[in-house]
Amino acid sequence: MLSKKNNFVLSYAFIYKKQQSKAKRRLTDVAYLAKDNFWTENLPTTVSSKLLADFRPGENATVINLLTNEGAILIGKTAMDEFACGGTGLLSSTRIITNPYDSQHIAGGSSSGSAVAVTKGLVSFALGSDTGGSLRQPAAYCGVIGFKPSSGLVSRYGLVPMSSSLDTVGILAESMSTTQTVFSIISRPDPTDLLTIASTQISVKTIPFVSAKKIAVLRGIEKYLSPEFTKLYQKIVDIFKKKNYQVKEIEIPHGIRENLQLCYLIICSSELASHLNSCQGITYGQKVNDTENIGEKVCQLRTEYLGKSVRQRLLLGSYFLQNKADCERAYNFRQKVKNWVDKAFHQYDFLLFPSPNSEAPKVEHSTFFFIGSETHWSDNLLLLASLGGFPSLSLPIGFVNKLPVSININAAYRQDKLLLQLGELIEKELKIKNV
Repeated sequence: MLSKKNNFVLSYAFIYKKQQSKAKRRLTDVAYLAKDNFWTENLPTTVSSKLLADFRPGENATVINLLTNEGAILIGKTAMDEFACGGTGLLSSTRIITNPYDSQHIAGGSSSGSAVAVTKGLVSFALGSDTGGSLRQPAAYCGVIGFKPSSGLVSRYGLVPMSSSLDTVGILAESMSTTQTVFSIISRPDPTDLLTIASTQISVKTIPFVSAKKIAVLRGIEKYLSPEFTKLYQKIVDIFKKKNYQVKEIEIPHGIRENLQLCYLIICSSELASHLNSCQGITYGQKVNDTENIGEKVCQLRTEYLGKSVRQRLLLGSYFLQNKADCERAYNFRQKVKNWVDKAFHQYDFLLFPSPNSEAPKVEHSTFFFIGSETHWSDNLLLLASLGGFPSLSLPIGFVNKLPVSININAAYRQDKLLLQLGELIEKELKIKNV
């Protein structure tokens, strides 16, 4: 049984041994944790919100079942920013989650608890979800691997939705080999998530790793990094050059890079407001018994049980849903992002940039409630993969001011295995140089 002093773990499972089948299973007796927005039939699924404090699903999420079938043991659920509304780890209704290297700094979010659990060595991997970098950002701040697969490769059935057109089940892990093993298990079609069925109908030519030698980097990105981070970033670029990779500089069009955050805010808030219509005390949530004043009761319920960040996002989403032109512009812009990225991947095999552009900021500087706060475009680049639907990997490369920093590598849609192979190459090179 785990110690309850770990404030990033919300609930614990009683572990017992099942009779193992004769078939060889890839994760036999391997313990793991899951973010608290995955359905688990033997544990509460609260999404770190008081509104769902008593919610116990009647079944597991598809990915939980797939891992169980391979012998993995779920030992608990991890805390997160409430309803995934936040990127700090400070917005859970039950506790705050801070950086494992320095508690004065944030862990990132919303998959905060999963990232911290892997960093502390409690488990070798944990499940998270990524909507706009909410898995890759905490992975970077906590110095672990964070992998967001291509949209449609991993079932989202049993994942409490935030923004269904953006939500992706992802993996936080201590090593590339673990990441690859878990991904091979959970990436399969699922009739309960039609997106996974549709993705199999798209014909994609597999690129051999030995021939994938073209890497795009962003021109002038170094001027937005600290000198220490620049040295680490340049070391990665030099590794590729020594390995005979062609490294070319490209620029993101000004209109795309400056509007990534606004586009994400409109789409995510609008879809969140739509999804949370079910949490009104009748279908889900704390129960409303007075049916005569249902509107007032729902308003009172949400005011009392939802945190400020979620309420702000709901207000924004409701506003955008009533302004059809704003939503249309956001979805049209998203297509522009996808078109630009697809064009880039016709010329290059990978896209590389910092993930994000600094070490974790201090808690006192991270009290904003939603992504609408002012940030520089170079710190919003994780949104490219979220809006474009392609695979994205956050990989730790060293420390700045005693805090981890990472790079982000991206590949074309459904070139996930290719991307993971490149991540493994970098991991091996960094281990060799640090010996």
